[in-house]
Amino acid sequence: MSKDIKERIRLDRRKFMRVAGASTTTAMLAGCTGNGGSTTNSPNTGNSGSGTETGETNNSSGAGDSELSVIWPGGINNINPLGWLTIPDYDAVRMMYEPLTSVDDKARAIGHVADSWETSDDGATYTWYIKEGITWHDGEPLTAEDVAFTFKTIKEYEWPYLGSLSSVIADPSEITVEDEYTVVTPLTQPYAPLPLVLADLGMVIPKHIWSEFDNPADETNTENPIGSGPFKFENRQQDQYLKFSVDDNYWGEAPDYDKAVVKIVSSTDSQILNMKQGNGDMLRLQPGQYVSDVENSGNLSVVEAGSTYVTYLGINTSREMLSDKALRQAMAYALDRDTIAELVVGGYATPGYSPIPPGLEYYHNPDSNSYKHNLEQARTILEDNGYTKQGNGRVGPNGNPVEFTLSIPNTGNWPRIAEVLARQLGEVGITINVDSMESNAHDQKVTVEHDYDLSLNTWRVWFDPDPFLSPVFEEMGSLNTTEYESAEFDELMKQQRRATDTKERQQILYDAQDILTEEVPWVVLFYPQLLHAVRSEAWKNFNPIPRYGMQSPYGLKQGTGPIVKLDPK
Repeated sequence: MSKDIKERIRLDRRKFMRVAGASTTTAMLAGCTGNGGSTTNSPNTGNSGSGTETGETNNSSGAGDSELSVIWPGGINNINPLGWLTIPDYDAVRMMYEPLTSVDDKARAIGHVADSWETSDDGATYTWYIKEGITWHDGEPLTAEDVAFTFKTIKEYEWPYLGSLSSVIADPSEITVEDEYTVVTPLTQPYAPLPLVLADLGMVIPKHIWSEFDNPADETNTENPIGSGPFKFENRQQDQYLKFSVDDNYWGEAPDYDKAVVKIVSSTDSQILNMKQGNGDMLRLQPGQYVSDVENSGNLSVVEAGSTYVTYLGINTSREMLSDKALRQAMAYALDRDTIAELVVGGYATPGYSPIPPGLEYYHNPDSNSYKHNLEQARTILEDNGYTKQGNGRVGPNGNPVEFTLSIPNTGNWPRIAEVLARQLGEVGITINVDSMESNAHDQKVTVEHDYDLSLNTWRVWFDPDPFLSPVFEEMGSLNTTEYESAEFDELMKQQRRATDTKERQQILYDAQDILTEEVPWVVLFYPQLLHAVRSEAWKNFNPIPRYGMQSPYGLKQGTGPIVKLDPK
């Protein structure tokens, strides 16, 4: 890639950071980076206020059987169903708005607002058949007009995370409403990922409301959001709480409780205190932190679920020594993922190798190159490729020390992970210096400027691999922070977008994973689990759903909602 093209891509990233706000963007870019391997929230998602920091709250008690009280660490300041910015924003959106499609228990696309769909032979046109009987919270029916308007709005305006989706939607004039419940959406090219992409990003919006806005992308939608989901907005106090009621007229399976309240509590100590004192019913936990406190509290339980998160060591392949695939492979062999998962997150993680997590079961390649822990193999690769021992370290073929800086945020579990990695790589003579910094500075250094050797991060992968793999690993990808280049990989990505046969597409993505795990721009470390503290004295029937990788607790069954089913006792 030429220097001028790389510079333009970096300028585009800087523009995006300015538009979306530097304190929130990188956390959600195309795959939702996480916090210290915890997956709780973006490392950048701050809270402009202190939130509720004690056992007392500014809203209802949250302890009654008819109300679910959930504690979140970050404020919710944008409930635009297409233009949300942070994970808490997105979770609030998901309570009230619904996607066109959803996923089954193998992470394959199924209908949701769309009862079913058909694809043209060339894969470039989709016909959507909308489920009848869905109403918006104000009583208006949800019809094909709303779905068509949603597609047109995605295409016509600029959105923080919908760029790849917008690029494949044809001109709005070509989107047609066939009848009250049928929509035809032509595309600019065949795009097999569309149904799964829409399960994450395809929130349907009401035309009769959003058509009144001059620029829908400018709306934060925090005053009176109207959706079609199981929860209706009641009121909000910024950086304090949001209140919802369960929609009695919801078309699907509604929760067994009547109300829900989201309480904003920024301090982790205060979050745990609220839970212990009965002022909260559910709290997302960081693996390895406070889990024992919750388990020993007497009135709380820990609920486990899978996720679509990936925690990894990113390698800047444009750096002279790190451009050598053999060195990257040696590093992969040197890392003991089982020990990292056990020491850092208390075993609440699955050691992994492929950047597509097993939560995306259909597209995850379980047989991709593993680089299982093997110190002798790592040392052999280093010696065979000219990285010779010198004292406790090594020098490369050019005589320079094999020494790198690992850039990390100074929050969450990152310092602990960095300590373990530095020790393990040191066992094969690779010297690691840890540069710990404030989260925004880390994002600027790594994501925007690419001014780093090694970095640590966690991503939540979308339901479909394409919106994740394409920007992160394709040569021209807007989020290719490792500056990885592979013409073979890029060609496979083009092929899988056009593959209308799902088995064919699965095999192509298997092959693409083999390339990534062979060439190691990322050393995948583990797939963290989702953990929730739940007030067990009030709730029963925990049913973790491992599809969504979000902190929301409002799923009812696989394919209909994010995480957990809860019934009041």
